[in-house]
Amino acid sequence: MKKISIGIFTVFTIFLLAACGNKVKTEDLKANDWIAEASNKEEPNMIISFSDHVMSVSVDTKSMKSSAKDEWEKLGEEFAKQIVDQLNYKLEYSLEKNTIKIQDTEDDNAFVYYTVSKENENLVLTPDEKKNNDSSDAQKLILKPYTKKKNIESTTSSTKETTSSSEDAATKLDDLIKTFTHQSLVVYRPRDMTKEDFGIAPMSAKSAKIFSLIETDNEDEQQNARLLTFDNLDDLKATKKYYDDLGKDSAMLFSYTAVNEDELVLMQFNGQLPQELVEKYAKAASLELTESPFESTTAESQTYSSENETIYSEESLQPVETPQSSQEKTPESSVQSQPVEEYTTVQEGEGPPQIAARVGISVEKLYELNGMDPNNFMLYPGDTLRVK
Repeated sequence: MKKISIGIFTVFTIFLLAACGNKVKTEDLKANDWIAEASNKEEPNMIISFSDHVMSVSVDTKSMKSSAKDEWEKLGEEFAKQIVDQLNYKLEYSLEKNTIKIQDTEDDNAFVYYTVSKENENLVLTPDEKKNNDSSDAQKLILKPYTKKKNIESTTSSTKETTSSSEDAATKLDDLIKTFTHQSLVVYRPRDMTKEDFGIAPMSAKSAKIFSLIETDNEDEQQNARLLTFDNLDDLKATKKYYDDLGKDSAMLFSYTAVNEDELVLMQFNGQLPQELVEKYAKAASLELTESPFESTTAESQTYSSENETIYSEESLQPVETPQSSQEKTPESSVQSQPVEEYTTVQEGEGPPQIAARVGISVEKLYELNGMDPNNFMLYPGDTLRVK
């Protein structure tokens, strides 16, 4: 009888340990970003991540299949992907035992229930038919690790080493930003990059900052630069290649890149910026600027030369007014700037903010002169716009 009791106890213990080992905790949800593959091949996959109580859902644009038949359609798809990348749904959730309750995407006051289990490295979410409404369209989800976050080392020394390494990377970027400001280069509202700032670019950087090179709070007129540092050269080269390849596929997606492979630092600039300005930042940070596949246009040089004295230099020269007699009057043409042309041609890669800056008028004035709806317009290289 005693042997039978011991046997039953042993079996019960093994069953209990197996059940506990399969229990999903909040830490398991937060351990990775997850990808949920679509059952329909025509639909894109979804990327899912968890915080303590919020589930974020976005579209994996890399899984979207192209149906473009020419370069214009391909360009349209790229713009659509960039817009989709900005879409990120935030849903409240709670995890009790092995049941997860997730806020409904269509009704904030309704919830969908799933039973959560582990399957190797994957998480399996099975709809709980007893708790869900009949109208629920909940489907079984298999979450696979997408981008693993760095494991937290168990030892104190390893934790300190990881923390110190991250702090060193952030300090390196802060020092570069200070160098820019000391050389009178604009660094407007620098901040840490978010997942939305990366878009579909690789997120392998150890530390990353983003800031505008134009002092304006209007996001449409801001022209940003990204400053990133890495753990290894392979990650740096992969990220640089991503930005460079975009520019090769389409001039509209071109951006400048500059690197210091010894320091594992990469800087990426908005492609609408004048190359002369980009070179100033690259030189200040001891970065090697990647050769551009496009020649710097005359318009860019003119834009930069006119703004260089006012925006990027603290020692701008001011005209000195001298009294003149009526008999010694200087010809009007010699003291007044040349009038802006009445019309201009849209150049490759330009939008309203760049055109307005080039011709010296506000974006609002450009819209007004051309009867453009700010929320509904299309511009193509070669189009003629009225600027006066």
